[in-house]
Amino acid sequence: MVREPYKVAIQNQVDVTKSSDGVLDYAFNWSDVIESTETITTSNWVVSSTANDTSFTLVSSSLSGVITTAFVSGGRNNYYYVLKNTITTDQGRTWIRVMNMKVESK
Repeated sequence: MVREPYKVAIQNQVDVTKSSDGVLDYAFNWSDVIESTETITTSNWVVSSTANDTSFTLVSSSLSGVITTAFVSGGRNNYYYVLKNTITTDQGRTWIRVMNMKVESK
């Protein structure tokens, strides 16, 4: 991946499954795309549903070094949700990663 300043780079999507009862953490490790001297300055998580269902919620999020984490809860069985993380760095770069999530009873 080319690292260019002032560019938005969208990474490949990740597909996961979660239980509707679970409150779980999901994380991205950004060390594969940012320089070792670069720092993540902001991390923003957004949750959405293809069916406009609001039962899937972002409980909290955190940033620790190159790891961004989101705790999510809820969702309806057999529905699909999107968890999107956008970061910016001290070098002016913006990166986006997307996690597609299917909720299933476990």
